[in-house]
Amino acid sequence: MQKVREFLTSDLFNIIMFVLAAVIICIDQMLGTPVYYGLSVLFGFLTFAVLMLTDDFISVLCPGLLLMSFVIQYKNSYDAYMHYMWGAPILGFAFLFHIFISRKKFEFKKPKDLKLFWPYVAASVAMILGGVGIMTSAEYFAKINIVNAILLGPFALLLYVVLSGVTGPGKNYTEHMDERISKVFITVAVFLIFAVFEYYAEHWSKFVSDPNILQFQWRNNACTLLMIAMPFSFYMAKKKHFAYIFVAIMSCVAFVLSGSRGGLVFGAIEFLILLIYFAKKDEAHRKYYIGILSLGVVAVAAVALKFSSMLSNTFERFVSYKENFRRLGLWQRSVEDFKANPIFGRGVGYQGNRDLHPSKIGALCWYHSSLPQVWGSMGIAGILAYGYRFVSVVRTFAKRTDLFSKTVFLSFIGLELMSLVNPGIFAPAYLFIITILFVIAEQYEFDL
Repeated sequence: MQKVREFLTSDLFNIIMFVLAAVIICIDQMLGTPVYYGLSVLFGFLTFAVLMLTDDFISVLCPGLLLMSFVIQYKNSYDAYMHYMWGAPILGFAFLFHIFISRKKFEFKKPKDLKLFWPYVAASVAMILGGVGIMTSAEYFAKINIVNAILLGPFALLLYVVLSGVTGPGKNYTEHMDERISKVFITVAVFLIFAVFEYYAEHWSKFVSDPNILQFQWRNNACTLLMIAMPFSFYMAKKKHFAYIFVAIMSCVAFVLSGSRGGLVFGAIEFLILLIYFAKKDEAHRKYYIGILSLGVVAVAAVALKFSSMLSNTFERFVSYKENFRRLGLWQRSVEDFKANPIFGRGVGYQGNRDLHPSKIGALCWYHSSLPQVWGSMGIAGILAYGYRFVSVVRTFAKRTDLFSKTVFLSFIGLELMSLVNPGIFAPAYLFIITILFVIAEQYEFDL
């Protein structure tokens, strides 16, 4: 088992997971979506198997993120995946097996030793109290409200505490945790870039007949994951080999090809921030960063002139009322919802705005921006709690001097930027990802 667990931390394991995930999205084109759903569930079972085999939760990160990266590619997939709900007990069994059989000794950390404990507590309280005073009992205890409130509040806190107790030097079969985590996110970024190009290959005839950006429905989720992952390419470019920077450059290409307005704008902002920051920190490659910035300006000008027609649909969506009236309307509704219950807001599971945003089965009726999500769902309590957590994260990472912790912080900033126009930090999966990164940065000391 020791050798198996060490293998699950290796680069080869990540490569195998990447190949399997890539095969699945390619099979979708050849054999059709029913096979795709079955294979994605099979990949999920493989992830559960990894969870059972190891006592190191980080080993589940790569297959878990890859699973997430191709599950996002299907809209209205709720009913399709409901056919596989018989697998839910297997997931539960895998978690219990991981905790009680393949367990690692838990080291209880006092709240004073966890920099973000109280900020997570504050956010949890605000999330649970969201809607109190205006929601009926049936609305508050509706599955969609109570499940999401628990996942985004107490469960995220529990995840932070538990993972802090099983993470640290000598506990995760890894001598260089910074490199291991960076390679996981680079693997996910390369997969998403591949997925974007595979989509264009799959719809090549449509693209040739009408050379415009193919705006697939999973574009915002793909760009969110890419923005979380992009700082780690810069980190590895400094620490190991500058060639890693091409993953970040290709991520920018994926932003453009995705048709995501948020990815295009905030992805470019994040890339610029990373270029400037690492040009300052990485003196050995500073001239290359300056060269990339210069070429980037030329490339943007060339694309704007030569390929403006291909990008016309994306640009038009920035100013189109048809494309933006829902988001503008939801911002207005968030103010109305705040006024309706200023202390605790409407609650995260509030369904009263479905006339503007008819969310799919099992999905929250988002305000599509983190700021109105805070004041609309949780009122003044949410503003204070989430403001406290954000400031605490900034202060915590400002005190860290190692580059990996700064990279994690830049990943957090990327998520927060994208969250301004997409659920982001209020989607449980993304919150869990950034929480895992917080734990690793806090529990390890890094040389670089």
